[in-house]
Parts: sequence; structure tokens; C-alpha cells
Amino acid sequence: MSTPDLQMLSLLVVAVACGWLLGRYEGRKKNSGTPFPSMDMFASEGPSDTMLAILDLAKGQEAVELQLNLGAFYRRRGELDKAISIHQSLFARPDLDKATSAQVQLALASDFLNAGLFDRAERLLLELLKSHSTLKIKVLNKLVTLYEEEQDWQKILDLALDTRALKGHKSVGYACCELAELAIKENRWREAGNLITRALKWDNKCVRALILEARMAEAEGLPQKELSSLKEALVYEPGLLNQVLPQLNSLFVSRHRPQELEKILEQLWYDAPMPLTLHSYAKHLAEHSSHDDAISQLTHSIAQVPTMEGFRLLLDELIQKNQPLPISFLHSLKNILEQLGAGTDDYHCRQCGFEADKHYWRCPSCKQWESFTPNLAVKSKAQLKENVRINYAK
Repeated sequence: MSTPDLQMLSLLVVAVACGWLLGRYEGRKKNSGTPFPSMDMFASEGPSDTMLAILDLAKGQEAVELQLNLGAFYRRRGELDKAISIHQSLFARPDLDKATSAQVQLALASDFLNAGLFDRAERLLLELLKSHSTLKIKVLNKLVTLYEEEQDWQKILDLALDTRALKGHKSVGYACCELAELAIKENRWREAGNLITRALKWDNKCVRALILEARMAEAEGLPQKELSSLKEALVYEPGLLNQVLPQLNSLFVSRHRPQELEKILEQLWYDAPMPLTLHSYAKHLAEHSSHDDAISQLTHSIAQVPTMEGFRLLLDELIQKNQPLPISFLHSLKNILEQLGAGTDDYHCRQCGFEADKHYWRCPSCKQWESFTPNLAVKSKAQLKENVRINYAK
């Protein structure tokens, strides 16, 4: 189709749309149920210049809602400059009622937040917090997200003091933990203790607060309190065993009581059967009990969920055992090795799947707290019905 034909077609579309809008305006009272063009018109490749011209001509409430949706559509696609442009033009309109204007202001603040323009987003959100109670929850959540991105933990605590709407919000407990960890590094022990207590009052299952509480107890020479806090943290999140195992080792092995740690690791494996707990248990058995027990436990583990770490530990124990292996067992090892992947990332987010080679308390991708877990903490797809040991060879 030639360029003049395309221009004529565009003019025809605009003329038809204008006629429809005028008819819509004239017949509004007679037929208020006539639908306005939906977002389906834009979803495939985004709006054309013609469609944007139609939106500029429209002044009704349906057009405002459509423009809000269009701005959100652009924001989701990452085209933040277009989203900001649409929402700013709406925000400048003097004919919007207060409720609609507040929705536009919230949308514009969201654009700024996503674009990293935190000062502009904060100004709009604080204005909304003072003047529009109906949007209070949404505004508070946006402010918490903003302060998390800026790592301004004290402002999150200030928000929590000013309103009960954040009660139970996980971010408040973790803001206390961030400040407590900083206080511990600077030897401000009393302040750190108060912050940890506050975090646990806010969320009594806050795993990070329990781990910090154990560190405080270790520094104060309170082993029973240290052990209690660590065990409680593992009840809520056994996948963090690798985070607390060095402290448990220090608590028991350095005091020549490895059998007590063995009981804890064994119970943890029975309560949370996953490669991480079983590998830790088997490794402890190899160091403080017998190679046969460790080999049996590891064989059971990698038969359920093959992992490179489990396979490496098993080979270490077999080498230490220093005995010939039957050919049938070698075939089993070969089959297990073929199932192993070649991935190098050690952690992943349960919420969005983001992978990394170190632990984060808050996922860098989806921004969820306590969503990061070791890959070895993923349970077997087939439920483990019995925790029995497998004899590797007789």
C-alpha cells in the first residue's frame, strides 16, 4: 500500500473515531452502557500515533481509566518514559475529581519508583499518605519498597511507629535486623539487643532476628540461649543450616560434645528430609562416628535427589574407606553421575527463580524477604516415605 493510501486510511480512522466519540457524548444519557475501546486495542504491539490522538480527544471517565491502564501497560514493559508522560499529562488536568487524581498520583509515583527517581516518588507518596486514607495501604507498601531500595531502614521503622497498617509486615522486622547487624559491627550491643527484641515482637518467626539473637548470646557467653535461638531458626527455615552450622560446630565440637550435635542433625534430617540436611548429617558422621554410617546416609541422599555435592562427599568417604567396590555399585555411581547437572549457582529464589552464588536475605530480583534458599535445600519431588539407610556394599 502506498504512502498516500496509508495517510488516507489514518485520516479515515481518526474521522470514524471522532464521530464515535461525538455520538458517545450526545447519547451518553440515553445509552450509558456503550463500551469504550479497551486495552486489547493496544496489547499486541503498543498504541499507534492514531490511537494516542484518539485518547487525546477523549475527555470522559472511561478515557481516564484507559490512559491509566495504558501507562501501567508501558510501565510493565519497561517503557517508563512513556508511562511517566501519560501519567504526568493526566496529573496536570484540573477537571479530575479527587479520587481519580489520587489514583493518577499513585500511578505516577510508581513510575518514578520503577525509574529510580526516588525523591520524586517519595514526595508524591508522602502527599498521598497525608490526604487520601483510602489508598493508605498501597501508599505505605510503595514507601516501604522505596526505603528498602534506598536502604533507609530507619524510615521504615518510623513509618511503623506512625501507623498500625504495617503490623505484621515482614519488611519492618528485617529493617530492625539490618540496623541490629550494623550495631553489632560497631559494638553497640545494647542497641543491637533492643532492635532484635523489637524485630521478634514484630515477627516472632523472623529467622534472621533469631540468628542475630544467637550471635548476641554467643558474645554474652550464654550457650543455652544461643542453642535455643539456633534450633528455633532451623525449625522455621531448615534451608539455612549452612548459615548456622559453623556456630553449632563451635558450640558443641569445641566443647568436645559432638554427639549432641549429631542428635540435632539427625533429628533435622528426619524433620526436613533434603540433601542439605542429610549431607550435613553424613559429613558429621564421617568426622565423628564411622565411614560406614556416612556412606550409607550419602548413598540414600543421592539416590533420592542426585547432587554434585553429595556425590563428591560420597566419593571422599569411599576413598577414605579404602576398600574395593563391587561392579554393581560402580554402575549405580555411574547412573547417578549421569543425572547430575552442570550448574554452578548455589542459591535460588523460591519466588521468582533468580539464581546466585551467594545468599541474600532479600531477593535482588523480586525483592521478597526470606525467599533465597540453597539449591541443596530443595526437597525431592518424590516424597520420602521412610528414612532408611541403603547399604552400599556387603
